[in-house]
Amino acid sequence: MAKEKRRMPQSTAGLINYSEEIEDGINLKPEIVLGIGFGICILVLVLRFIV
Repeated sequence: MAKEKRRMPQSTAGLINYSEEIEDGINLKPEIVLGIGFGICILVLVLRFIV
C-alpha cells in the first residue's frame, strides 16, 4: 500500500521541508565521498608519474 504523506501547513513563505523528499537508496556520509574523490586524485597522480 502507498504511504500516507502528512502535509504540514506552511508557516513561512519560501521555506521547503525536504524531509518528505528523502528517498530510500544509497546514503553516504560526506566524508566518504570526499575520501573517494581524494583517493581517485592520488591514484591519477601516481599513475601519471609512473607511466
